[in-house]
Amino acid sequence: MHASGRESITEYYPRKAGAIGALVFFVVMIVLPGFVVFNGDEHMVMRVLAGVVMGVFGFGAYAMLDDLIRPQPTLVITEEGFTYRGYPHVAWSEVERLLLGIGRLRKGGRADRFAEVVLRDPAAFRDRVHALGDVMARKNVDRPLFIVPDRLPVPVTAAVEAMRAHHPDLVVAALADEPAQTSAIPPSADRDMVESALVSALADDLPADWRVAVLWFSLVGDDGHAGIQLDPAATEEDLQPSEEVLMLLNRLKEVCYDQMTGTWLSGQVVLRADSTRADFTLSFKEIPDWLPIPEPTDCRRELATYPRAGDEIPTWLRQRIS
Repeated sequence: MHASGRESITEYYPRKAGAIGALVFFVVMIVLPGFVVFNGDEHMVMRVLAGVVMGVFGFGAYAMLDDLIRPQPTLVITEEGFTYRGYPHVAWSEVERLLLGIGRLRKGGRADRFAEVVLRDPAAFRDRVHALGDVMARKNVDRPLFIVPDRLPVPVTAAVEAMRAHHPDLVVAALADEPAQTSAIPPSADRDMVESALVSALADDLPADWRVAVLWFSLVGDDGHAGIQLDPAATEEDLQPSEEVLMLLNRLKEVCYDQMTGTWLSGQVVLRADSTRADFTLSFKEIPDWLPIPEPTDCRRELATYPRAGDEIPTWLRQRIS
């Protein structure tokens, strides 16, 4: 943290390890085509193509080198608000609250947490992102504003504490304490029964020494992905859910359907060994960032099987089927 006039500023810069690794890769990819470019025995077409490759990776190397020499902060926090790289400035008056959730569980019991910024007027912020955001922000304009650990040199919780130091009135809550995104759907005996069966089937899949388990899943049309993350974890790899769990996820998608909002596209279930409560988080509009966007045929199949109102179709899904 450093002072600027009467206002204190906290800045977080991205880790250099990623940029250094990328720079090494680009340099290698510049050197290798050089053997072709400067080999007089090679055909001219091959030499030209190799030169183009050198130029492309040379530009990447320049960008990485510039990022190392003149790094741009990922997150800047002041008494007025904060700026997250790629997005326009957010004033504290625009923020309703921050929600902390578990993203991924790592080996050794470490949980990567993320923060979702809940805005008072998301539509106005989307308009600013369209006008002032970078390419990635504009591409994901319908996504909530997430502060993720991959872009920070400190845990997200430390960055959130810095935010509270600058703005003590900031409300921070756990994502599990929020009502699920399916709360607009009236509770049903079918849904309660499916959720109970899903929790039981998931618990049967877990080893004896588990403390926290996160079942993450995504299903759009026939494009489905799921995994189980554990604390403690015996391996970095996610466990594969049983056929019973997958079958119950399909059933959960059916019983959560609503004619206006459709049904969930992704979600997660968090179990804790010291609690009888299971935390369900379902998203009707988003899929995890680390998954590929489903094929257009799967997107069309999703909307054909579970139709929803036009204004409830997320932009990425609409663009995928157009």
